[in-house]
Amino acid sequence: MNKEDYIKEANKILKHKNAKQIMVKQINKFYEIKDSFTLLKHNYNIGDDVYLKKGTLLHGTYKNIDGLKEIVQTGLVAAFFIQGRNSKYPSSVGVWNLKQDYYLKDYINFYSGGTIRFGGPGKYESKVISYSELPNIINIVSFKDEYHKWDMEQTKEARFMPSLVQNNVQIGIIFDGQSKEIKELLKGDILTDSINDKDAEEFVNPKYYKQFIIDRKNKDDFFTDRESAVLFGIPACFIEGILVGRKYEKDKEMLKEIKELLPNAYICNLDGKVIVK
Repeated sequence: MNKEDYIKEANKILKHKNAKQIMVKQINKFYEIKDSFTLLKHNYNIGDDVYLKKGTLLHGTYKNIDGLKEIVQTGLVAAFFIQGRNSKYPSSVGVWNLKQDYYLKDYINFYSGGTIRFGGPGKYESKVISYSELPNIINIVSFKDEYHKWDMEQTKEARFMPSLVQNNVQIGIIFDGQSKEIKELLKGDILTDSINDKDAEEFVNPKYYKQFIIDRKNKDDFFTDRESAVLFGIPACFIEGILVGRKYEKDKEMLKEIKELLPNAYICNLDGKVIVK
């Protein structure tokens, strides 16, 4: 599909005038940037620790190499337009949006853990327990006298990115988050208040909309401020690196194929180190 096809599809799917205008504007931005932006080449060497700046965007694809091929060819595009799997935000693409600088190895340790919620009469608190902290779980939950229950689950990142606790996802895409062009696209993030509740309604799964307008104003470690949902998509020209899981790390032919798809991108592993420059 080309730009005109996507705009036609947006006008067919969306009913309200404002929603149509917002989406069409986002599609036009996508193509304007896609056709004009060139990312500066990285300076990493093999063995270097990857350092991610605040605002870096990451996305895991459950289709792995096939998903990467699609994204390189067309960009990361929302399920609305590509018959992707159903989600809470079919109009948008989900990315993890770093809220601070990280060494990649520390970020992976952080998100490969779990999210815990302590509950008590009329109150609760939540926090992320990093992978390296998990052996201390007994100490973490003990002596919480003000709470009478707690529950814990994997972080969202651990499920949808290559991680230390699952091998299903083998491809994570690292997008530049520093340029003025990517910041323009992020104005279309429906998880912020840049788009009001009414205009956002058609961009959200109808079954979830009522809870969505509550949750996005009251974020915690479960409905996190670590993620963005960007209307329409993100062009492949922002890809700076590829994070691979343990299976792909050991597959020389796979690494070669990834490098051929993205000659200017680095490839790194779950230790946060560059393995192909």
